Amino acid sequence: MKISVIVVTYNSMRYLPDFIDSIFNQSYFNNHNLTPDILVVDNASTDGTVKFIKDNYPTVHLLRNINNIGLPRAWNQAIKITQGEYILIMNPDLILHQDFISQAIKVIQTDQTVASVGGKLYQLKLVSFDDDIGIGGLEKTNILDSCGLQTFKNRSFTERGAGEVDQGQYNQPQEIFGISGACVLYRRQALEQIKFNDEYFDEDFFLYKEDIDMAWRLRLAGWSSIYTPQAIGYHHRRARSLKNKSSFNIIHYHRRKEAFVNFYSYRNHLLLLRKNIIYKNFLTHALFICFYELKKFIYVLILENSTLRHTLKDLIKLNRQQRKKRQLNMRLKKVKADEIQAWFE
Repeated sequence: MKISVIVVTYNSMRYLPDFIDSIFNQSYFNNHNLTPDILVVDNASTDGTVKFIKDNYPTVHLLRNINNIGLPRAWNQAIKITQGEYILIMNPDLILHQDFISQAIKVIQTDQTVASVGGKLYQLKLVSFDDDIGIGGLEKTNILDSCGLQTFKNRSFTERGAGEVDQGQYNQPQEIFGISGACVLYRRQALEQIKFNDEYFDEDFFLYKEDIDMAWRLRLAGWSSIYTPQAIGYHHRRARSLKNKSSFNIIHYHRRKEAFVNFYSYRNHLLLLRKNIIYKNFLTHALFICFYELKKFIYVLILENSTLRHTLKDLIKLNRQQRKKRQLNMRLKKVKADEIQAWFE
């Protein structure tokens, strides 16, 4: 059994020392006297990320892209190159507890139908930054960042527990819809089964929600995802979830985000629905879905017209490709509509 650790970096220098050290300090590797199999794919960083890894971690494999090719494509590069039976995909703004991999592996090996395992992620605060060496000071908190993906009738998604103080409310292992792409252990066999040509993650997404797409596709194909609170990590998420989701707060929140973030978030949500929703399930929750989409449409029409224009242009351009990907998803589907519907009740 081999575990490959995959990381995509883009100007991630501030996190690297703590991040990489937390992988080398994993009890799983130390107890088995193994050198971690780590592959870093760098998407054209300009902050010294590549040099730092070369100078300080000679056993870490490094692939450097000339341009930023997007997160899904970079992950796909790494999955093709690595050979691990299990693949741990991580963002570089993480610190893992020393037993994270040991706990995650224990879970995924107990059931051959489990495609992905995730743990309890807490928020990681960046409390200082040294401009001379480009490294940040990080502080662990007891505020939750993610305990997996949570689903809603309107087909929106959020991080379970995000922003909550940990009081033991997520201390029970359980099956969930899927795992956040910030830190997830995948079974390679599952990824091989649902890939589209050479794409494991959908490269049309470029950035944002490709992890939700992956979770949905795995569900359709009959695979399961497990949350285990014994696998602990700390994540610095720059985009925080809203606690108060009033209309005013949502509008204010979106207006503060960068234009490209809002564009990919809106466009990719529509791609999610196009590829994965079962028509019978859509009819059941059509009122919730259409009302949610109408609110978003009115918002982008009035306040983010460029997002709407670029989204419509991309939806037309990607229509043929996305239709083929949907056909594959439905052809690989092994579960009944009611089984998927249950996750959105």
